[in-house]
Amino acid sequence: MRTNRSLLLAALAAPAMFALGPPAASAQDWPSKPVIIVVPYPAGGPNDVLARVVGRKLGDVLGQQFIVENRVGAGGNIGANSVAKARPDGYTLLSTSTGPQANNKFLYPALPYDPVKDFASVVLISKSPILFTARKNAPFSNMAEMIAYAKANPEKLNIGTAGHGSVAHIASEFMQSAAGIKITNVPFAGSTPLIQALMSEDVDIVSDLIPSHIPMLRDNRYKALLVAHLKRSPSLPDVPTFAESGLPAFEASAWSALMAPAGTPQAIVSRINSIVNEWIGSPEGARQIATLEMIAVGGSPGELDAFIGAEIAKWGPIIEKSGIKAQP
Repeated sequence: MRTNRSLLLAALAAPAMFALGPPAASAQDWPSKPVIIVVPYPAGGPNDVLARVVGRKLGDVLGQQFIVENRVGAGGNIGANSVAKARPDGYTLLSTSTGPQANNKFLYPALPYDPVKDFASVVLISKSPILFTARKNAPFSNMAEMIAYAKANPEKLNIGTAGHGSVAHIASEFMQSAAGIKITNVPFAGSTPLIQALMSEDVDIVSDLIPSHIPMLRDNRYKALLVAHLKRSPSLPDVPTFAESGLPAFEASAWSALMAPAGTPQAIVSRINSIVNEWIGSPEGARQIATLEMIAVGGSPGELDAFIGAEIAKWGPIIEKSGIKAQP
């Protein structure tokens, strides 16, 4: 009887044990197999390159492979959603940016994931500010002159951006609103055709990320007007900020951060955070981030939570006021 009673109690307890799921992973036994870092953008872009550099560092320290997988589409939503739905066991991470974690909730009619509730923040790695440039023969050489020209010549200027609904596009809308001007937006499929159009003077102004434009600016192929950051960029120390150009102080960056599925053990989150922060603060990390023409950040998971909240609060009203929606 005692044996049967024990078997019965064990049988009754089994469903509850399975409902609780497998024991949570800890920093001590993790990782015991390769870790996937999902990049929701095409290979070769800034976010992808940085994810591979960080993945190699994590692999070197932890003794396991960190494999980058590019899952592209829907402005980053496909990759982000795959991580939001993944097991929170530390074996799937997301190398993400402004779109999937902030702007897309305002651009798309319905996201298949919640950019805040479905993720655990790990670490903000870097920022890549937006840069405004102008064709070489433009009748202005700085932002103040461009604004004066646009007001004197309404609807004459156009501005190219690397993608409809991109942070560069939204930043251009903020600039126009703050300056009291209206410029025709011309979206391009990435930075390469955008740069070609600027050099051939098919567009007047461009709003895009800094890294793609450094070589051309150093060769004086076109002009730099403004960097959308609170401080001047180390890569372009002679280019003024919004505030220095007579506009409200404003930061527009495509940032790179690591996230994990919500519920990932805090010990694992803390371990990754510690390794990445140590790398960011090292001479090696500083050199590699500078090589990518990015600004190093770092910090705690809580600071990344606050940063994403501030990004959502900042970009939401700008997107809604401009009426930008994702194109089908």
